[in-house]
Amino acid sequence: MSGKKSEVVVELSNFVRAFWLELPIAAANRILGNGDDQALNEAGWKAYDAFVSLTNEATNQLYQDRTVGTLVGRATETALRAQHIGNALISAFLGNLRSAIGLPTASEIAAPHTDLAAVRTEPAAALENRAIDDAPAPRSRTLTDDGVRFVGNGHVPSLKDEDDEDAAA
Repeated sequence: MSGKKSEVVVELSNFVRAFWLELPIAAANRILGNGDDQALNEAGWKAYDAFVSLTNEATNQLYQDRTVGTLVGRATETALRAQHIGNALISAFLGNLRSAIGLPTASEIAAPHTDLAAVRTEPAAALENRAIDDAPAPRSRTLTDDGVRFVGNGHVPSLKDEDDEDAAA
């Protein structure tokens, strides 16, 4: 027996011992009250780890075999060729069907979306420009002898202006 096969045999024996012996014994002890949850949990994890190790070793053995590599390579090439032929047949069939029925092309379908996007941006740009043009002039504060006054457009309101505004109200 070669070293690689003995490794699989070792992993298989570990799995059988953990899954078929230790786990059932820990479960029976737990049911009968002789064991605790931790012992059952540890037996479960040991069985899981043994299964993962067995699977990894078997997969490694399989991938090292030249025959498997050749078969997988040929199957992949065949699948890709079949996909390529299928795509060619579908495009030829649908290309003729499209023209017979009068279905639009992809560029004809995309054109209205482009136009709609342009229409959406034009009002937004117009609003931005209008907002800049119609925006009130910035106002600042100035300290005068009788308190703080707001100054807008370079005009400092006087007490006479405020009296006129109060009279108008």
